[in-house]
Amino acid sequence: MLFKNYEYFMAIVETKSISKAADHLYISQPSLSKYLKRLEEKIGEPLFNRSSYPLKLTRAGEIYLTYLTDILRKEKLMAQELSTLQNEENGMVTIGITPWRSSVLLPRVFPEFKIRYPGISVTIKEGTHQEMASMIERKMVDFCIFHLPNVYNNFTFEHLYYEKILFCINKKNPFLDNYHYTTGRINRMSSRDFERFAESPFILLQNIRHISDNYLNKCNIRPNILLETSNIVTAINIVRNGMGVTFIPEGAVLDAAQSKDLEFFSLDTPPLQWEVGIAYKTGNILNQCDRLFIDFIRNSNTNFF
Repeated sequence: MLFKNYEYFMAIVETKSISKAADHLYISQPSLSKYLKRLEEKIGEPLFNRSSYPLKLTRAGEIYLTYLTDILRKEKLMAQELSTLQNEENGMVTIGITPWRSSVLLPRVFPEFKIRYPGISVTIKEGTHQEMASMIERKMVDFCIFHLPNVYNNFTFEHLYYEKILFCINKKNPFLDNYHYTTGRINRMSSRDFERFAESPFILLQNIRHISDNYLNKCNIRPNILLETSNIVTAINIVRNGMGVTFIPEGAVLDAAQSKDLEFFSLDTPPLQWEVGIAYKTGNILNQCDRLFIDFIRNSNTNFF
């Protein structure tokens, strides 16, 4: 059968390497190469372009992947529907999420969800927004946790919650010496007080750059940009080490280790924020287990943010 041992083919697609896929599958590289050769002989076309590294799918490979993922999706839905006949709270959920949000959100949601729904299996696939978009297109996940705005017009987006964008300062910053605030809490800072940081080095996060730039422009500040990064932990650690200030999503405050030696301030009225929600391929129908997990996040949101 063409779809026998499909996980072998999927491992090569995901790792873009026969040797890496063999390591991942705990089989020898020659065995995996023989499997791929037999599969290509049955199909009658090469599935990968061997002249490129990392490996790239040929047109035949793309067609095979499309049909394979569709069959796997249908098998999963069938298994879930059969499981629902036995118990409406049994099944599987596969979620795409960024590594950072996974580290701050799931430890607070997942344990309680498993207590409430022990029969639902949850699988997490981590990646950047671009990688998650590919996961959705290839039907590797049921849905992803995204933030707006995004450029994916063929995705359906459902609101989860609004997350504040906070101003992050080292506790030892001289500005705080004569500033009245409550340590260990998120305090509000006026635009006039914020303008006193006009000459400070700024570490700016790429994924909230549009929000921070808009506020800086509103305050007529041309920031002295020390560094631009896509890594929230990097930005936080640089500020913790006494170099500059930054803007971060409120979820970072949930991690006690990350928030150590730092103070956080809410800016503007209404406060700076972005919308967080779930995204999935337009036309797809989320199953009952997906909905239970989404509703659990949405209803638990006020306890965390």
